[in-house]
Amino acid sequence: PCWVNGVKSFITHTFTVLVDETRSVREAINVGPFDCMDSGITSNAFPTPENGLKLEKEIFLFHFKKPMSSEAIIAEMDRVGYKPATIWDLLGLAEKEPSLQMKFPIAAFGSVCRIDGNCQVTCLGKSRTGFRCLSLFYIAGYDWASHFRFAAVRK
Repeated sequence: PCWVNGVKSFITHTFTVLVDETRSVREAINVGPFDCMDSGITSNAFPTPENGLKLEKEIFLFHFKKPMSSEAIIAEMDRVGYKPATIWDLLGLAEKEPSLQMKFPIAAFGSVCRIDGNCQVTCLGKSRTGFRCLSLFYIAGYDWASHFRFAAVRK
């Protein structure tokens, strides 16, 4: 980890991306495009925000280098002045930096959907055969592996 003003920081990357919350998740995914996608990622599961904006945002990637729970990750982000990125932030990042997800998986906890009673979040990653994927992962009940990155924005 880096030390900034005496505070340990787990931020490894910063990107300025265009985030378009005015388009539906389906429209944003089509711009991607992704080679594979979880069927649960729909505009019904992730409805477009009522007051959605189209603006440039800084997206920060946290890397903790150890297994951690979702709660611990969100608490650490909060402690240093950040909050989890949304699915629109994540899709904006995927559009601007399409090869980034080939290096490591990136999860966004800021948009949660419930499928069959389970809360799930979106994650950029690659398949075993090297395809760009947009997947859903359960947010509770286990620790995230040490190779994951977590997208965040300033509060």
